[in-house]
Amino acid sequence: MVRERDSRKVVWPSYFDVRLSRDGGRRIPKAYCVENPDLQMLSNALKSLNMKFEAQQDKAYPSRWWKKEGRLLVETQMKKPKLLLLIGKKLKSK
Repeated sequence: MVRERDSRKVVWPSYFDVRLSRDGGRRIPKAYCVENPDLQMLSNALKSLNMKFEAQQDKAYPSRWWKKEGRLLVETQMKKPKLLLLIGKKLKSK
């Protein structure tokens, strides 16, 4: 039986936090990161990119389980690193 791959990618605000190290959760170069990213900023960036997504506000990044920053589930066939760079470029252009 062949399982269909889930086309949703999990995106955490921590991926775009310029204050974090790569080990601390940042996933893209600092040049595309911002201070204090939140779900609203990421949602606005994804809306401007015309991408479908679902926001989950009560979720916590695993390494910071005590801080409920939320996450987004983005519908895309794009590879995750490319998606994150696209979102990061959109955040910096605002």
